[in-house]
Amino acid sequence: MVQATRTPAAAILLATVVAGAGYIWSTRVEGRATAGGTLAALEQAIANPDASTDIWLQYGQQLQKERQFEHAASAYQHVLETDPYSRTANLQCAATLAQLGDTDRLAAFFAKMIELDPRLALDVFGRPEIQPHLRQPKLQALLNQARIQSLD
Repeated sequence: MVQATRTPAAAILLATVVAGAGYIWSTRVEGRATAGGTLAALEQAIANPDASTDIWLQYGQQLQKERQFEHAASAYQHVLETDPYSRTANLQCAATLAQLGDTDRLAAFFAKMIELDPRLALDVFGRPEIQPHLRQPKLQALLNQARIQSLD
């Protein structure tokens, strides 16, 4: 029986491991540039028409941290156009609209959310950022509507 040399197989295995490690390293570097990245890096990422909803969500969160509430609300609404049931985007968008103090936009947002998912709307109504706005009759009526519809 003739035994074949194992050198080519070892070289192929080593090349595969190196290529895999390089791929993992490059995706982590790319992920660091966007995940929790700077606003400039995120703006560059969303300039791509194929930017994922995760990138848009991170962009909204960064804008919110930088107290750019108007733009943050727009970023969250962009996410909600693609994924209207995104719990994070709904919570963050409502919080941002509350921080803006725009009761009319907040009421319109809740009216749409109640149509989609009244239970999620109830959860969002419970957020601390929303509580000061519940004194408004519009929002109180929407809260009652969400309670009623969530029982169905």
